[in-house]
Amino acid sequence: MSLQQYFPWPSATQMRIGIDARKYRDFGIGTYIRSLAGAFDRQESESFTYIVSPEDAEMLGRRHRGAILTNRSGKYSIGELLTVSSQANRARLDLFHSPHYTLPLRLAMPSVVTIHDMIHLRFPEYFSPVQRAYASVMIAHAAKGAGAIIVDSAFAGKELLRYVSIPERKINVIPLGVSELYRPDAAGGGVAAFRARHGIRGEYLLYVGSLKPHKNVGLLLGALTRIEKRELELVCVGEMIEREPSLAALATGLAGTHRIHSPGWLPEEELVEAYRGAAALVLPSLYEGFGLPVLEAMACGTPVICANAASLPEVAGDAALCVPPGSEGELLDAIRAVTGDAALRASLRERGLRRAGLFSWQQCAESTLNLYRTLT
Repeated sequence: MSLQQYFPWPSATQMRIGIDARKYRDFGIGTYIRSLAGAFDRQESESFTYIVSPEDAEMLGRRHRGAILTNRSGKYSIGELLTVSSQANRARLDLFHSPHYTLPLRLAMPSVVTIHDMIHLRFPEYFSPVQRAYASVMIAHAAKGAGAIIVDSAFAGKELLRYVSIPERKINVIPLGVSELYRPDAAGGGVAAFRARHGIRGEYLLYVGSLKPHKNVGLLLGALTRIEKRELELVCVGEMIEREPSLAALATGLAGTHRIHSPGWLPEEELVEAYRGAAALVLPSLYEGFGLPVLEAMACGTPVICANAASLPEVAGDAALCVPPGSEGELLDAIRAVTGDAALRASLRERGLRRAGLFSWQQCAESTLNLYRTLT
């Protein structure tokens, strides 16, 4: 399968590009929008118009170059499919980019859509019948209606082809980047403050993400019950473990041997310190369209243990310990190896830093602009 990839940034006449930025504050897609917009600010060859929620208009106007249009339609509503396109058409844009699978109807210009994963169709049990039906219809509409489709990984492109009948040539792999905030910190003062703030006393493993079943956090907790090092702790950033009954029960069972911290979602500046202080990031997920925490941890010099599943080995390359998905024993062995072998940790740190250096939001933006230009 030869999913296309774009990297050069050729010169061209200025385009008027519209971007749906109404998910600017979201966790995953919001990171994508914020990072692209920040990279686009560094070039002046094109003109950008951001369609935003009213509460974000003033902030985006301060942070980014470009025009701001406010849209009051609800996300995932019928209204957004018509009002966003009406605004884009009135603005006489040359191209419209939807960073999510909700592509507006009746756009008068070429369009690009980014489809990050197919989780709604791969795991329908997570969603209501209405949510499943909406996602199925809208993903098909976006994939068939857009002039080009961006996916974060070759795996995500294959997943899209599995569920939607479209020409493969429409799919373009443009990997995500990693923010310059994520880097090692020799001083360590921020890590010490992070540990004190959350009551972390010893060495800790880090997990970052939601607690949906495919994230496989139960496997991590199960492996931790078999770890002999009683001082090894676990920090789970994201959804609160106590809100997921089955995981909360496992965590309670661990309370006598290993301390578990569940601080919720952290501001990015604090998340960086969580990565820097961890013995390893452990991401046992069975399904990811990309797996940004892998890159973020590597960029901070933190060893990575992840499942050999979905897009994770594609992103991690040879810079992580990739274990068979669903194998508690092999996950346990990997944790023991990383926490017990200083030479292995040093090797993973160096390989991870090199690997993370291959990905940047500037490169993602350049590739995205190059793709835009093929449609105008």
